[in-house]
Amino acid sequence: MTFLLVKACNYLVVDDTQNYTRLTMHDLYENTENIDTVFIGASHCFRSYDPELFTELTGKTSFNLGSSAQHYDTTYYLLKEAARYNDIQTVYLDMTYKFLFLEREGQDLVQANIISDYMPLSWNKMEFITSTSEAKHYTNRLLPFRREWQKLGDLEYLKEVWEKKQTQDYKNYAPVSREKEYYAGRGFVYSEEELDAEAITWWDNFTPIAEDMAGEPGYMISYIEKIVEFCREREIRLIFVASPYLAQYLEQVGPYDQAYTYIRDLAEQYEVPYLDFNLCKKEYLELDADSFLDVDHLNGRGAEEVTRLLAQMDGDPWHVDEYFNPCYDETSPAEFP
Repeated sequence: MTFLLVKACNYLVVDDTQNYTRLTMHDLYENTENIDTVFIGASHCFRSYDPELFTELTGKTSFNLGSSAQHYDTTYYLLKEAARYNDIQTVYLDMTYKFLFLEREGQDLVQANIISDYMPLSWNKMEFITSTSEAKHYTNRLLPFRREWQKLGDLEYLKEVWEKKQTQDYKNYAPVSREKEYYAGRGFVYSEEELDAEAITWWDNFTPIAEDMAGEPGYMISYIEKIVEFCREREIRLIFVASPYLAQYLEQVGPYDQAYTYIRDLAEQYEVPYLDFNLCKKEYLELDADSFLDVDHLNGRGAEEVTRLLAQMDGDPWHVDEYFNPCYDETSPAEFP
């Protein structure tokens, strides 16, 4: 009886009807063919690498396990979850420099909850919850409705959520659309939005890279190491990647080489390739504002260009000197609008 009551509360209180991750996790568990290649990381990931196009170009079945603000501890347990059901051959780990310096205490658990909420009960899920959050958060993480328990008394809200969840689209996991973007399947989100860089007047409000990297890289680096070790044990080819940012943005928050060098050194330490698309030579990848939906996320057109180039390099990611400059300064970024 208690179990059914909890399920009912979760169903009525948690409005996930516009949640991309719900669809991603459903696609992962309902997938019937082995996933060879996984793209995994934060929101840059699920907007930068198109698995359907990658599969078309390489013949390798791929899946995008990106999710909003995904931290590396979440990445580790999500990767383990995917490997429970698939014989994964290659993992492209999208490296978000600002997440490398986060600590366990005080981190935003929303990014973890949107993954663990859709995991079936297992040792991996329980380890995920107990390892990445303090004991005082266990109840909220295990019982999603507890995060917004006040809404249990809001009958109008509960009625609205109930009606949304009675639609065939929700029940059948139909792709979610939001204005100019939509869930395109296998974890990828396609956006038709185009950034107008000339309209940005708040450049000074962006946090400098040096400030984002000012902490002690302990907790998250330990999970990078766990990911590396897990891939080695499973004989999975691991490749670090960095999806591109708008050039004007990097000029504002830079110097970018501080972030690039730090991740490059990590890659050398762990003996994995590192493909940073911010350092691409212009003859192979030249992205303008029309390829972005905001300063640090690609739109669908930008994702297509990056995916095509990545597919081209997939066979031999170590020999990339032809495609990349040795440092960001040599890319000659665009001037400010």
